Amino acid sequence: MTIQWVLIASFLYWELAVIVLFMLPFISSTVWKYILRFHLWEVVARKANTYFIVFLIVLILFFLDSIREMVKYSGKHSSHDYEAELQMHMKLFRSQRNYYIAGMAIFLSLVIYRLAALILTESDLIERNEESMKKAQESMQNLQNLTQKTKEVEVQTLPNEKFITELEKLSNELKNKENELKSVEQDMENLKIRNEQLSKDYKDLLEKMN
Repeated sequence: MTIQWVLIASFLYWELAVIVLFMLPFISSTVWKYILRFHLWEVVARKANTYFIVFLIVLILFFLDSIREMVKYSGKHSSHDYEAELQMHMKLFRSQRNYYIAGMAIFLSLVIYRLAALILTESDLIERNEESMKKAQESMQNLQNLTQKTKEVEVQTLPNEKFITELEKLSNELKNKENELKSVEQDMENLKIRNEQLSKDYKDLLEKMN
């Protein structure tokens, strides 16, 4: 095996190891997000798509070269010279081996790219969901406090201008908090829908790999 095919085969084994790590259930998407977006990767991440496309093109060129070698040696048959026929079969075997190595490397590159994108998306959705939950809890707490203040104001027996102004102010704040709570509930519903879609994409990807 020549040096370039040794490198491609090593890359294929590395891809398999990365996919196995991605599939481990005890490593959360938040941890992967921290790893994938570590500050040392920022320079590389800016041109990650360019690097990925260039490397994918190189793999495709090797893949096409292996197909050319397969076609070249599969059409040759020499029944008179056993040694030459043996050499031809060896070259055909090598071209077929290189074909599968390059093909699997291309496929797993696309799988890793898609898995990384899904993991980062899931991590972002989890963070947004946590933020929405905090906002909802704060809104509920503020709503309870405003309701309590409204009740305290209502028990006053002597109505005056200050009382009316305070009551109107509390009423307006109560409506604003109710609108904020509805907005947060809508955001949570949207996050739930996106999370379900993300889970579906995970299942579809795993079914394609199997």
